[in-house]
Amino acid sequence: MKLPEPPITETALIEALRRRFGPPPPEVVVGIGDDCAAVVVDGESYLLWTVDTLMEGVHFDLAYTPLPQLGWKTLTVNLSDIAAMGGEPRYALLSLGWPPARDRRGALEVADGLARAAQEYGVAVIGGDTVASPGGVALTLTVLGWVPATEMLRRSGAEVGDLIYVTGFLGEAAAGLEILRRRIDVPPELAAPLCRAHLTPRPQLTAGRTLARLGLATALIDLSDGVATDLNHICRAGGVGARLAAEKVPVSPRVAAAAPHLDRAPLDLALTGGEDYQLLFTSPPEKTASLLQAFAREGLPEPLPLGEIVAGEGVWLITDAGETDISGRGFDHFRP
Repeated sequence: MKLPEPPITETALIEALRRRFGPPPPEVVVGIGDDCAAVVVDGESYLLWTVDTLMEGVHFDLAYTPLPQLGWKTLTVNLSDIAAMGGEPRYALLSLGWPPARDRRGALEVADGLARAAQEYGVAVIGGDTVASPGGVALTLTVLGWVPATEMLRRSGAEVGDLIYVTGFLGEAAAGLEILRRRIDVPPELAAPLCRAHLTPRPQLTAGRTLARLGLATALIDLSDGVATDLNHICRAGGVGARLAAEKVPVSPRVAAAAPHLDRAPLDLALTGGEDYQLLFTSPPEKTASLLQAFAREGLPEPLPLGEIVAGEGVWLITDAGETDISGRGFDHFRP
């Protein structure tokens, strides 16, 4: 009897697609496998190109997601990819799938939220497509940006001994999703900011540019699928491993306070929940002083240490009970 093949993971599917499409042409300096593709423009700068899709029933539920905030999020999650390359966004193309039976005025509400985000972050929406969707609402956004050729950051580049940082506390978006999805009664002073973190993410564009412009990071990624998955992308790309001490993981104080209401461990929300859209990066210890000074000059919160890059592979969480491999335990579209 032939045993069924194990399900293919999202990461494995992307790698299989990369092999199927073959190597990119020479003017493409970054192809499949990073937050953005990068194409040579003039020798001094690269065009950054990213695309993301939000599908009803997968990425959002209109029972608790206001349409303007859906539009905001559609753009800002793409801007987070640009930030993860150290770039600046410029233009966007929108593909809107809308069910014919739904009031088309709802699509304009989505556009209102997207337009507000575009205005705040200096992005022009310059085209796209509209189609009838036989299922739910589907939004695909392509964003173009740029980065100086000498400054672009990638997932690869982390070296043994580098320190691992995040640009903000972890777990708030995941906690907010739990509150919204399960309609949990949480004190409003906790519920409001946690739900806002899920519905209205803010891309860390200034932090990404600061790291790139000053050469303060060796590897960079945005936190869309959770530390356990996204840090593992950095480890795989750089051929290294990572060690995180559980007691030093910067769990949001709000998440810790709300955890008893959610029946979820704060550390689990912080490491596997996803959608924080903070930046996770590695930096040599000798650059710590320069890193802190640069963030202070820009008026940014101090980056929070998360762990250390080590020889080997995988992401290892160190607790009193020992070491646990948490590699890839964040969000995966194709996990059973």
